[in-house]
Amino acid sequence: MGQPLRWLWGLAPLALLWGMGNLALDDAIQRDVGNRAMLAASSAAGQAPGARPVVAQVVGRDVSIGGEALSADGAAKAMAQLRSEFGVRRALGGLSQAVAQRPYSWSATRRGGVVTLSGSVPDEAAATANVAAAGAALPGLRIEDRQSLAFGAPSGFADMTKAVLAELPKLSSGKVALDDGRFCIEGSANTPDAFLALKSALPNLAKGGFQPVDCALEPPLVAPYRWSADRAADGAVTVTGFYPSEDVRRQLQALLRRSFPEPTPLNDLTKPALGAPAAFLAKVTRAIGDLARLRSGKAELVGDAYELTGVGPDSFEACQALRLLVAQLDGPDSVAKATIACPPAPPPAPLPVPALPVPAESTLTPGATSSPLASTAGAVQGSAQGTAQETAQETAQGSAQPATVAPPVLAPAPVILRWQAEKTEQGLVVAGLVRDEAARAALRAASGLANAGPLDDRTTVEPNLVATPDYASATRFAFELLGSMTRGTVSLDRSELALSGEVADEAGLRALEAALAQRPIPAGLSLKAGTAGGAFAVRPYGLRLAVDKSGVSMTGYLPDARSREDLLALVEASSLRGKVSDSTTLLPGAPTGFTAAAYVALVNLLRLDLGSASLSEDGAVIQGLTCRDLIKSEVETSAATAPGPLKVSASVGLRQTGCLIDPPNTCQNELDALTKRNTVLFGQGTAVVPLDPTTERVVNEAFAILKQCPASRIIIEGHANRDGEWRGFNNLELSERRALRVRDELVRRGIDPAQLTVAGFGTDRPLVPHGVPDARVMNRRVQFTVAK
Repeated sequence: MGQPLRWLWGLAPLALLWGMGNLALDDAIQRDVGNRAMLAASSAAGQAPGARPVVAQVVGRDVSIGGEALSADGAAKAMAQLRSEFGVRRALGGLSQAVAQRPYSWSATRRGGVVTLSGSVPDEAAATANVAAAGAALPGLRIEDRQSLAFGAPSGFADMTKAVLAELPKLSSGKVALDDGRFCIEGSANTPDAFLALKSALPNLAKGGFQPVDCALEPPLVAPYRWSADRAADGAVTVTGFYPSEDVRRQLQALLRRSFPEPTPLNDLTKPALGAPAAFLAKVTRAIGDLARLRSGKAELVGDAYELTGVGPDSFEACQALRLLVAQLDGPDSVAKATIACPPAPPPAPLPVPALPVPAESTLTPGATSSPLASTAGAVQGSAQGTAQETAQETAQGSAQPATVAPPVLAPAPVILRWQAEKTEQGLVVAGLVRDEAARAALRAASGLANAGPLDDRTTVEPNLVATPDYASATRFAFELLGSMTRGTVSLDRSELALSGEVADEAGLRALEAALAQRPIPAGLSLKAGTAGGAFAVRPYGLRLAVDKSGVSMTGYLPDARSREDLLALVEASSLRGKVSDSTTLLPGAPTGFTAAAYVALVNLLRLDLGSASLSEDGAVIQGLTCRDLIKSEVETSAATAPGPLKVSASVGLRQTGCLIDPPNTCQNELDALTKRNTVLFGQGTAVVPLDPTTERVVNEAFAILKQCPASRIIIEGHANRDGEWRGFNNLELSERRALRVRDELVRRGIDPAQLTVAGFGTDRPLVPHGVPDARVMNRRVQFTVAK
């Protein structure tokens, strides 16, 4: 008691022990509070694979939680449960509602010696199972795991990833992929058999709600590319080698069956492969035709080389004719070798025997005999007398020649009538046969009926020309028909009349058709099949289209009702529905590609504020105005890159007046500017929008712009580049899925779904021509149109 300092020093260890005990007790209390808080919140929130789990952070008795609940109600119940938990003073933070990833995409890609797993998986167990399945399917390859957890996996996801991974070894490069309830296998198969196995596996893999979609799955590239057809002696035909596509295979099978009709056995053992030489279908068509002319043999293509061997027809003349035909068919792609066995040539015909002299008849006296014996005796007895008599007779009759048999005189064979007249801008050219100079003079006189320029007479006189049909009336009628044309050709072959050409207008066409419809036509002629229908064309053949806010007008010619209906359907699907003035006339003979060019022209005109298009056999020209620079670029590029034989061009200007700039019209300008700044929102070949900072910023900007025009209907347009299209990839569906993805993101942020519609245009509306350096960036985009 008398030493307080010593007493105080004794309290120090006690204080230290007390502090350490309190610290240990606080940690235990926090852990207990935290564990109970997470347990309570999780039970109320509900858990699902891929959703962010509930986590808790405890500071004293204050608990902050985060994570995702399966529903908004579950999130509220979790917070209420947390606040009622013993030991919790304050409940902070909160749970957000789990939103399913859409589309829910996953893929496994094989490139070289690496397999890359990417996309969404519901949990770590699924990710680990996929890595193990990939390693088992392709042992020795490196597996890169880039999978990430996401909520919303479709039912049967784990089983489906395992099933498609088992197909990956059949690809030399490519990928297997899942996208919501769809799956596909794309890339290059290892072998033709592997390609066929993958194709047949697709229906079997379609289970549990997953459905296959068309992807760019292609057979392997082989070299040299082989195809052969072998015709046995019994007529059976066996085909081996490769074909580049199912469409080509079907065409070849149809051609084989036409060339070798039933009951000829056909055994098609060909397999799919890429690498076919140029003009493969034409070369194989020729090979099948050659083989059909042989009794047995083989036609084979190895790369560009073609070899034909076999036994020809059983007639020497027919076999030699076949050899000649094969040789005549040779061109730049000639046969490397053609060996056709023919029967031996027949022996030459015997030479004609000359006529022998006929001896003079002997005059027999009464009682004389004509027997050989008597003749001989008489000859001996009267030899001297006979000699003298013969000498006297020769003197009296002169040197008479022995009589001969004259050969029969054959009349010349008649020559078949062949004649042709061609009318051009330079004049009239006539070639063929005339009977004599008088007929030629009459022909020249009648040529004036053709209403052509100078006459170029190339006819040849043939006296033995057939008498039917009547030459004068037939050629006169032909010249009259040419007179109704601006240019054309008329020909006579025997009694058959054929003609084709161009007329100036509809009236000329009707007059020509009326002349051909008269019965009977002169001189007993007959019209060649097809001459009366489709043999004539109106030139110039034109169509004019005009579009403004009042509607659409169409004047000129169209080839058929289907073409007209297609154009009218475009108008009905636009904002000018019901506002069309159609004055077109249906006339045959449109230039090749005319209907397609008219369709392209009207599609682009309907996107302008006003404009017109003129179409002729020279092409289509579009002119117009728009308030949107994006539309100007799209229309000009779409026209310039339109497929088909007719060239389409467009010249679009930006309007200087008439463009409204007040809200909500400013929305369109701001949305277009957003598209120009951020054209690409998607990875190559996928519609998944990862919520990275750039993408989220773009969607948020679009959301802010659309809030300014809540009464306007917005069309979200998906576009794609042409990459992968040559392999059969469906860019149209892909572009629509991209637009749907953007719509879903906007709806999640609060835009009324009724305000939004989507449209996918695939590669039809490029901003820049496909193939230029900027095409991948500029054409793979989503843009917005404020509906008029």
